[in-house]
Amino acid sequence: MRSRAAAIIIRDQSVLLIHRRKPGKDFYILPGGGVEPDETNEAACIREVKEETGFDVLHLQLLQVYHTVNGQEYFFKVTVPPGEPVLGGPEAHEQSSQNSYEFEWVPALKLSGASLKPEFARQMCLTLIG
Repeated sequence: MRSRAAAIIIRDQSVLLIHRRKPGKDFYILPGGGVEPDETNEAACIREVKEETGFDVLHLQLLQVYHTVNGQEYFFKVTVPPGEPVLGGPEAHEQSSQNSYEFEWVPALKLSGASLKPEFARQMCLTLIG
């Protein structure tokens, strides 16, 4: 069983998502990733946000834990400083024309129709956007 920590970052009534495009696939994910051995879920969220976006986490609050067939998913409301994200970490090295990672600030109206994975994250994001 594996744990994953995900960050919900809201700014100006939009949520920060990573738009993923691979051959035959087009979907959105929240910044985040796997929890390393001997790492807390909070520490994993802070590390993943820094690695993927370049943002320092100013504050985080656990919102929900989902139990899936693959493990647990921890969702945190995360506050970051002003500015725009800059892709880093393994994602920056894996970026190619066949495997793209693009940040998007997605408003509620677009979020409702976006292919967000996991699907159950959509309602948390919509609730926080307001």
